[in-house]
Amino acid sequence: MKNIICLFSLIISMLFCTLNAEEKRVLIIGNSYTFCNDLPAVLQALSSKTKCPLIVESYTAGAMSLRGFLDDPQHAKAKQLVESGNYDWVILQDQSQTPAYKPDETMDSVRRWTAIANKSNTKVMLFLTWAHASSDGGKTSPLIAMQEQTSTTYCKAAVANKVKVAPVGEAWARWYRKHPGKALHTDDMSHPNPNGTYLAACVIHASISGKPIKAGGTLKIGKKVVIRIPKGTAKELQSVANATVKGFSPQKYLDEQAEQDASRPTAAAVKAKLHKGMTLDELKEITGNPIHKSNSAGRKTYMFRIQQGAELVAYCNSDDVIENISIAAPDKPVEIIDVTKL
Repeated sequence: MKNIICLFSLIISMLFCTLNAEEKRVLIIGNSYTFCNDLPAVLQALSSKTKCPLIVESYTAGAMSLRGFLDDPQHAKAKQLVESGNYDWVILQDQSQTPAYKPDETMDSVRRWTAIANKSNTKVMLFLTWAHASSDGGKTSPLIAMQEQTSTTYCKAAVANKVKVAPVGEAWARWYRKHPGKALHTDDMSHPNPNGTYLAACVIHASISGKPIKAGGTLKIGKKVVIRIPKGTAKELQSVANATVKGFSPQKYLDEQAEQDASRPTAAAVKAKLHKGMTLDELKEITGNPIHKSNSAGRKTYMFRIQQGAELVAYCNSDDVIENISIAAPDKPVEIIDVTKL
């Protein structure tokens, strides 16, 4: 009986603490990655199941970048909301391709937004987004190099401005490694399906609260269901979110990437060994295994990572003899090499 009374008292105490926990006000500035499936509502509903309840608002516009929100007079309200000082947190989500392919723009935008937020004593968190994906044989696979470039830029911006990161894209990458074939992307290979949005909400909340997520898959605001995820899937998504946030820090990520990058060949080293009739196996001896491959109408493509965040794509014939090479690096023109003419 004493144990039952103690347990009952503990439950009442926990409920009382939860009900009386101070709500944090959060503003998310972003585009369709934020408003798709109503991530702000999902995050708020998820938080109601925890000891860190949030009131979540957003200012969004389709395809808009963080720089656009600052420079376009049509979206002056975004800046005004942050300047108001009415929020504990502002979460910044850049246009999906900008961190990977225009990293300097993202770095500058985060610097400017952080300066604004600091004046109003608002904490800044970066919404590290996921990479686009491709489909091969009906199986969705994220673009690994794009994720690496995206994560690197967000982490550099976080370190430079001393702000936090919600590593959503890293959680997506972990999910795909653990559950290959179970898509988080929609058919457009860019936007999130409900599972992807649920995972994003779990990562963001865990990053704010510093606590692992434990919640159901059916989330409501009042009586309105904002998202419904099967119970088993919800637990798997929570597990991935918690594992990602627990082991993540921007500086740690950058240190690990620098070590991996140093082990890869440079573009110059690869180009020096290209020759007419070169086979895929010969290229692998220089670059290691590809991170992505596809086969369409007898034409095969293989993507490799090389130094300084660059991607090398080999275009081969049906016998895996290389015909063309493309090399793309952030903020640099794409270089095309016709191997058949070397």
